[in-house]
Amino acid sequence: MNKLSGVESSESTEAAAVMRIPRTFHSIVDEQKDYEFRRWFPSLHRILVLDGIQDPGNLGTLLRSAVAFNWGGVFLLPGCCDPFNDKALRASRGASFQLPIVSGYWTHLVSLKIEFGMRPLCLVLGSEGRGLSEKSESECELVSIPMTGKFESLNVSVAGGIFMFVLQPRSCRNNLK
Repeated sequence: MNKLSGVESSESTEAAAVMRIPRTFHSIVDEQKDYEFRRWFPSLHRILVLDGIQDPGNLGTLLRSAVAFNWGGVFLLPGCCDPFNDKALRASRGASFQLPIVSGYWTHLVSLKIEFGMRPLCLVLGSEGRGLSEKSESECELVSIPMTGKFESLNVSVAGGIFMFVLQPRSCRNNLK
């Protein structure tokens, strides 16, 4: 029961539920085939791209931030953990079911970029240990968050939340006052 519940102490767990994968999740296994982008992401204004995010807690927190800041969806590159892992689901607080999530390859993102002429804006975040893949580094304009403290870097979910907030349209940020 501990494995099913995903928590250390499952003594109070009386039942387990079967979860159906939401219709907003698409997994693309064919690297070369073109797909219907508008079916994946009904809103193409901003897409969060995760490159090898392995920690389910970080992935879930990033999904929650994407919903909080009204991003159009999330694209998972190879090496990312399962967005429906029990820890990712807990960290996302339900965000996993509120936005489109697509699992695919860089070839699909390049096709998306070509089809929509550099729109949508994609924020690509790299893995906690290795950072961005070589392909991501070559395809993206690299940005960073300047820090004045003595730490080398921020946690990927913290940095992602900052970037997602800053990359909102100005009108959305002004409504928060």
